[in-house]
Amino acid sequence: MSKAPASNLWLVKVPKRLAESWKEQGPGSSLGTLEPVETSAAGPSDKQAYKLTMPTDAGPMEYTMTGTEPPGAMYSFLPGGPDASDGEMRLEGMIDAKWDVNAAELNASYKQLVRDRQESAAARPELQAITQAEDLELGGVTKRLQKQGELNKQARELKKRKEDLAEQRVMEYKRMKKLTRKELRDLVFEKFEAQRYWHKTDLANALRQKPSELGPVLDEVCDRIKFGEHKQEYELKAQFGGQGAA
Repeated sequence: MSKAPASNLWLVKVPKRLAESWKEQGPGSSLGTLEPVETSAAGPSDKQAYKLTMPTDAGPMEYTMTGTEPPGAMYSFLPGGPDASDGEMRLEGMIDAKWDVNAAELNASYKQLVRDRQESAAARPELQAITQAEDLELGGVTKRLQKQGELNKQARELKKRKEDLAEQRVMEYKRMKKLTRKELRDLVFEKFEAQRYWHKTDLANALRQKPSELGPVLDEVCDRIKFGEHKQEYELKAQFGGQGAA
């Protein structure tokens, strides 16, 4: 920010949010309105003050801008022109005033805007915080909520299917015929005649028996394979016609 004549400059310290807002403005855009204000009669005579008013989505935002003369000689330098050598600098001018910009008392509309943004940031991740102005339109919000509703419905349906399957297995176990150890042993031999390798769960389902009841028979007549392609599967022991553990 410069003050006429161009050779005399102001050094202005502004809040980060205000600086970012100004950077987004295009050339020729209005950055706000400055109005001089009266300083306290008890304050230093060299104190100066302005009121900076900026338009925002929630209404005008006011800042106080106070300054004094620099404590010593201060100058501003800029990189040299297009024909300058690397590292060459040129004098822009002398800084004859220092300014501090601070937010004035917030109005009710701006306070509400801040609260709304804080609530959005604290929302659950699956609802996705809405911060951009275009996303605040009713249509955008509705689509987001509809999509989340569909995901929640799919999750409930999947959970219900798992519960139904578990209940179905419990009922099947209850309907299973209780076999003697000899009957179960004979059935195991029949299955291993048709197929060399069996996983305990697959074999239990094929025999319609509980894996816990099948386990002791498998330990008696089979070897559990510990390595290779059929790891964790069972094979008949050599003494029962199998080829032994791989």
